Amino acid sequence: MVSTASMATPLNLDQQFRIALQTGKASLAIASPTSTWHADYPKWRFLSLLQRNSALSVEHGVLIRQAVRWSHGKIFVGNWTPEIASVANQCGVILSPGGDLVASPYRPRWLSEDLWTESQGLDEPPILAVPDEGLPAEPWLWSLAEGRLRSWHSAAQKEACWQALTASPGSTTLLALPTGAGKSLSFQVAARFTAGVTIVVVPTTALAIDQWISAKEILSDFPHLGPRYYSSNDPSSDPAAVRSALQNGSCRLLFASPEACVSGNLRSVIDELARSGRLATLVIDEAHIIDSWGGHFRVEFQLLALRQKQWLAMSGGALRTLLLSATFTPRCLELLRTMFGEDQWRQFSCQRLRPEISYFSSRFETSEDRNSALLDALRHLPRPLILYVTEVEEAIGLSQRLVASGFLSTGCFHGDTTGQDRRKLLLAWRNNDLEIMVATSAFGMGVDKADVRAVLHACYPENVNRYYQEVGRGGRDGAKSIALWMPLVPKDQKVAASLLPRFLGPDLIALRWKTMLDAAQLDEDGILNVPTNAKHHRLMGGRSYNENIRWNKRLLLMMARANLIDLLDMQFTDDHSEPGERVERVRLKCNFVPHDPEIAEFLRIPRERDLKEARQGIAALDQLLAGTAKICRLLRREYGSETIVVCSGCIACRNEPLDRHSVPLLDFDIQGPTNPRIDIVSLEKVSGSVSIAESLADRVADLVTDQQLRHFIFAPDILGSVASALAERLPPSSQHYYRLDLSSEINRVSIDPSSHVVALHGRFPDRALLRLRAGTRISHLFPKDARITDANDRVLLTHDGSVFFPSFNEWVTQI
Repeated sequence: MVSTASMATPLNLDQQFRIALQTGKASLAIASPTSTWHADYPKWRFLSLLQRNSALSVEHGVLIRQAVRWSHGKIFVGNWTPEIASVANQCGVILSPGGDLVASPYRPRWLSEDLWTESQGLDEPPILAVPDEGLPAEPWLWSLAEGRLRSWHSAAQKEACWQALTASPGSTTLLALPTGAGKSLSFQVAARFTAGVTIVVVPTTALAIDQWISAKEILSDFPHLGPRYYSSNDPSSDPAAVRSALQNGSCRLLFASPEACVSGNLRSVIDELARSGRLATLVIDEAHIIDSWGGHFRVEFQLLALRQKQWLAMSGGALRTLLLSATFTPRCLELLRTMFGEDQWRQFSCQRLRPEISYFSSRFETSEDRNSALLDALRHLPRPLILYVTEVEEAIGLSQRLVASGFLSTGCFHGDTTGQDRRKLLLAWRNNDLEIMVATSAFGMGVDKADVRAVLHACYPENVNRYYQEVGRGGRDGAKSIALWMPLVPKDQKVAASLLPRFLGPDLIALRWKTMLDAAQLDEDGILNVPTNAKHHRLMGGRSYNENIRWNKRLLLMMARANLIDLLDMQFTDDHSEPGERVERVRLKCNFVPHDPEIAEFLRIPRERDLKEARQGIAALDQLLAGTAKICRLLRREYGSETIVVCSGCIACRNEPLDRHSVPLLDFDIQGPTNPRIDIVSLEKVSGSVSIAESLADRVADLVTDQQLRHFIFAPDILGSVASALAERLPPSSQHYYRLDLSSEINRVSIDPSSHVVALHGRFPDRALLRLRAGTRISHLFPKDARITDANDRVLLTHDGSVFFPSFNEWVTQI
C-alpha cells in the first residue's frame, strides 16, 4: 500500500521518464531542466512531446534514443510498452534482458569517418565547449529580464554594450561578437537608456519577430518602450498601427526590413522622427548582409547608407548608428566604414571561431541514396534539429515527406511563408513545440534558440560564409552541436552556381546608364536627379516594373562603389508618366564625363573582382567537401588574420580532445596608455554606523548623479559589497548607467581616452590601480585610514605629478 506521504512527494524527471515508458502516458506537471545539454533535457522533451501528442511516432523514438545516448548509452527502465518499443527500435534503442535501454553510437556506413574510437559516434553526448567568461553585472543591468540578468556573458559583451551606451551623437559604431555571445543586448540597453526612438533594421521577418519577442522579455519592466515589428504581410502586425505608434511615441523600439525603411511606407515616418529630433539610434543587425546581399540581391541594404546620411542631417547630427554582426570579412569592414562613417567611426571587433560545432560531410550521387541516408540520420541525431535546403519547393516537399515518414513535429519555413505563418512557426520553435525545422536561408539568421543540437544541409551553400552562418544556429548554449553536410553532387552544386550574383554585361551597363541619363534632370548646381524607374527599349515590357528598378539601383550602387558617382539624396516625386504614381529619384554627382561611352570599361575591374569572389565561395566549399581544406583555415581566410582560430570539430582536428579551458578568451583591442592627470583623494572617516561599502556607494552614487562620472574601477575585495549597496542608492530601474570594473581585469578593460576614471582602493593601495595610465584623468579614492604614503612618507604617485586632496568635498569642487 502506498502511503499518503510518498504520494505527495513529487517525482523527479528520471522517475517520470521511466513511468512514461512503462505506461505510455506522461505526467501533467513537468518542470523543464535548467541545462540544455544534460541527460535530463531529452527526457523532458520526450515527456513534453508525449503530452502534446500521445499518438506515438518515430519522433518519440528519437528522443528516447537521445536520452539514452546522453546517459552514457544506458538507462534502466525495467520494461516498456510494445508501442514504445516499436518506435524506439526504429531509432536503434533496445531493451536488454536486465531492463536497461541501450543505444550504440551512431556510425552510418555512408559517412567516411575513420577516426571513431570504440565508444564514439556521430551523436556524441554534448559537452560544454566554451570557457566560462561570466562577470558580475552592474546593478542597472538587474532591471532587465525581470531581474534575471545578474552577470555579463563575457568581458567582450560588457565592452560591446558600453560602446553602444556611450556612442556619441553622429557616430557610427561597429560591434562584432561571436554567435551566442549576446550582441543583441547592446541595442537593448541602448534603447533602455535612450529618450528617443531606436530603429533596428533586420534582414528577415523571422529575425524581426524573434527580436521583438526577445525585446519584450528583456525590457518587460519598461513598457513605455513598446517594442513592435513592422511587416506588410502579417495580419498580426497592422502596419498602419505600427506607424501610428511610432508617431505618438507609444513605440520607441521597432524592428523592420531595409526595404520598409528605404523605399517603403516607414520612410516618411522615420523622416518625421529625424526632423523632430526623436530618432535616436539606427541599428543594422547582421550588417555583413550589406556586403553579401546588398550589392545584388537586396539593394536597399546598401542604400541604407544614403538614408542614414539623410537622417543624420535631418536630426542635426544627433543620430547614432550601430552596425552588428558575428562575422565581418576585411572587405566588408572596409566597405561599411566607407559607407557609414569615416568621420566618427568606432570599431569593436571580437571574432572567434565557434568551438561548439563538430563538422561532418558526405557527398551523394543519387537522390535515392541521399534520401535514404537523410532519413537514417534523422532517426538518430539529437533534437532540436534544423534541416537546410536552398529552394522553396524542395523545402515544402521535403517537410511533407518527413511528416509522412513519422516525423510529425516538423515545421517548414521558407521565403514564401506568409507573415502569419512565420510568427506561428517561430513561436512554436521557441516554445519547443517542434523538433525539426525544414528551412531555407530565410530562417534562423540571428534567431536566438540556444538548444539546437544538430544542423543538416541537404543542399550546397553558395559560399563558406552562408554555410558558417547556418551551422552557427546550433550550440548557442555553449555546448557541442553537430553540423552534417549531405550534398547531392553535382545537382546541388549547379543550384548553388545558379544563385551566384548576376552582373550586367558591358552592353547593358551602357544602355541602362544612358536610359537613366536621358531621363535625368540637371540641377543648377550640376547635380543629376535620376529616376530609378527609367526603362530602356530592349525590355519591351518583359521585365517587371520593380525588377527593372532593382537593376537600375544595382548599377548606381556599382558605380558608387567604383567612385564614379557620389550618391547624395533619395526622394519620391510624382511620376508624370504614370498619373497617381510616385517615382523614387536619386540625386547624384558624377565624377566622370556622364556621356563617356567607356562607362562599361570603368566598371570592368570591380565587376570582374566581384565575379571572381563569388566563384571562389563555391570553390572553397568544393575543397571542404573533398577533404583538401580544413574548415577552420577556410574561415580564417574568410574573416581575416585577426580572427581567433579554435577548432575541435572538423575531421582534421578531432584527434585532439577538446578542453574548453584551453579555448582562447574572447579577445579585443583596448585603448593604449595615455598621460592622464592623477588625483589622490583621502576620504573622510566613516562613522561607526556606516560600513565602508555603504560610504563608497554613497560617493559613487553622488559622482554618477551630480558629476556624470561613469567609469569606476575597484580593488577586488570591495566591489561586491559596494555594488549591493549602490543598488539601494541608485535603483536598477533608474536612468543612470555606469560601469564597475575590477582592478584584476584591467588588462581586459578598454578605457576611453577622453574619460575620467575613478579608482577605489581598500585599506591597502591596489598595485594594479596605481599602475593604471588611461583616460584624461584618474582619481584615486582612499579610505581615511588607508596607508597612502611610501616608505619615505611621500603621498603615493606624487612623483608623477599627482594632486593631493585631503577630502572628498574639496576634490569634487575641482572636477
